[in-house]
Amino acid sequence: MAKIRVSYEYSEAEDKSIRLGLFLIACGILSLFILGFCWLSPTLQSLQSKPANCTVVSVLRPEEMFECVFTCGTDCKGTSLYPCLQIFVNNSESNSVALLHFDEQQLVLNPKCFQSERHVITNI
Repeated sequence: MAKIRVSYEYSEAEDKSIRLGLFLIACGILSLFILGFCWLSPTLQSLQSKPANCTVVSVLRPEEMFECVFTCGTDCKGTSLYPCLQIFVNNSESNSVALLHFDEQQLVLNPKCFQSERHVITNI
């Protein structure tokens, strides 16, 4: 048996609507690329931290003990109490007083204390 080939003839209106649909899909994809390059890229670059010169304003050791969140492996996590050292500096870039932190992760976990040698500045 021979297969019967069926060809569909679109009317002019159907043909225009198909072209319009494909054009809108192409415009949507193009606008995503434009949005990514023009809006998202500068936003991601502004989130990166920049080095700044700082001078120490004050160093405090509050009497209260703070909760420390720590990890010692993949399955080992916990909290404990520790004394806190708060180092306040004057940021030359923004001319504001800030509290020093080890890194951004420690800022999230322990926002009131300084813990180590590397420093990230957070405005109060």
